[in-house]
Amino acid sequence: MAFVVTAEDLASIAGAPTRWMPELAKWMNHYCPEYAIDTAQEYAHFLAQACHETDHFRVLREYASGKAYEGRADLGNTRPGDGPRFKGRGIFQTTGRANYLQLGIRIGRRDQFVNAPELLETPQYAVWSACEYWRTRNLNDPANHPDTSKLSKKYRGKVIQVSPVEYIGITINGGYNGMAERKKFYALARKLLKDPPPPPAPPVPAPKPVESRRGRLRRLFDR
Repeated sequence: MAFVVTAEDLASIAGAPTRWMPELAKWMNHYCPEYAIDTAQEYAHFLAQACHETDHFRVLREYASGKAYEGRADLGNTRPGDGPRFKGRGIFQTTGRANYLQLGIRIGRRDQFVNAPELLETPQYAVWSACEYWRTRNLNDPANHPDTSKLSKKYRGKVIQVSPVEYIGITINGGYNGMAERKKFYALARKLLKDPPPPPAPPVPAPKPVESRRGRLRRLFDR
């Protein structure tokens, strides 16, 4: 039985329902299994990060103007206006011309998101883009470690030891921004979400009765 996330689950993690939750839950159930995000623990990590990045699932586009990204060659923002045009969108806040371009390449329509950045504000592509990010950064690996694990993460030129939720948060955000809230949402999600029970085992057939030698002989002579 596949794991299913509901709008009510999102509201419980975020603290209140929002208009985006039904559609987000719909597309999560569509895309997440395709990207091997299909257990309660994986979903807990995925939703914790998304809940923070979307301000409790309230927005699918970052509040800031995007001017801070202007001229950021590391994001591929090499043309005038690229900063605001390619500011953070989606439930993981995809940012920068280069990342919008890569998503178009992956979907088989190279310039789709470069030409229409607002598509990443729709629930379908907001979820899909996050799933792509999750897979390309191999985030199921840290997500499946025990919460007490310490994982090595390169951060600002040094290798540090971090928890799984910290590892994923630093990967998505690039730092510790909102880390306390990410941890809070993860704890809520971990407590709320449970894997479905395994299907019942098939019934074991009853053993056939063992016929005695005398019974076999009697059956033969009775023919």
